[in-house]
Amino acid sequence: MLNLRALIVDDSAVVRIQLRNEIREIAPDCHVFECESVLEAGRFLLRSIPDVLFLDLNMPNINGIELLKRFDAVLGGRRAPIVVSISTDMRPVTLEALKARGAYALLPKPFDKAKVAMMLLRIVKMVQSRRVLIVDDSATVRSVVKRIIEHSRFRLQVEEAANGADAIRQFRSGGFDLAFIDVEMPGIDGLEAAGEILYASGDAHVVLMSGKADEPIRRAASHIGVEFFLKKPFYAKDVDEVLHSLFSVAETDFISGREPDVFEQPDSTAQSRS
Repeated sequence: MLNLRALIVDDSAVVRIQLRNEIREIAPDCHVFECESVLEAGRFLLRSIPDVLFLDLNMPNINGIELLKRFDAVLGGRRAPIVVSISTDMRPVTLEALKARGAYALLPKPFDKAKVAMMLLRIVKMVQSRRVLIVDDSATVRSVVKRIIEHSRFRLQVEEAANGADAIRQFRSGGFDLAFIDVEMPGIDGLEAAGEILYASGDAHVVLMSGKADEPIRRAASHIGVEFFLKKPFYAKDVDEVLHSLFSVAETDFISGREPDVFEQPDSTAQSRS
């Protein structure tokens, strides 16, 4: 298991010790830090960002939701940790506030070892570094898509290609895990580039992007092995949903994995009768 860095924020020493022991039993190499208040956690985050933040909401003086409200100011543009709520507060208003402020999942008390293990497995898959290629003939669009993808919770190293031929060349050189490819490109279009990449790179994934909801293109893409199709404009949460499905990361309370784009062959007998 990767060397994770986890921060536990809870005013109860008993809770912190229990979760720390559960984490270290499952992932002995995980570096676990503890804070007993939001103010202490804020000071910690100013110095260092962990991979995952286990956050209690119901703490005296300043609660956990207030920390999430101030996240942007505290992080100062740095990559946010994956936030897991360890509160017993499961009211709908609380869950909506957590979701609105970017929380990733819930880990209710008292902690269950199997649930802690599943959470750590999800996080390990998400922080594993992956190389991503954005393919679009517009530099402006590539820049926008890059910013969106970099706001994903997954650890992604983003590179760019300006056309289908360059994308195929880069993939053949090896090392890429995923490509986001625009459909409408001059020369080798996105569909042709996707087919070449999937043929040459058995382990790679392709997500096609388009400003049009073109059903024949989606159908053709599905037949060559493209699993997902994102209609522009899309957002970081859409990327997260796709990546959860592509990399077999279990869904959480706030992430519902998308179903792959699967199209059945039309029933030719039925068509001939119509």
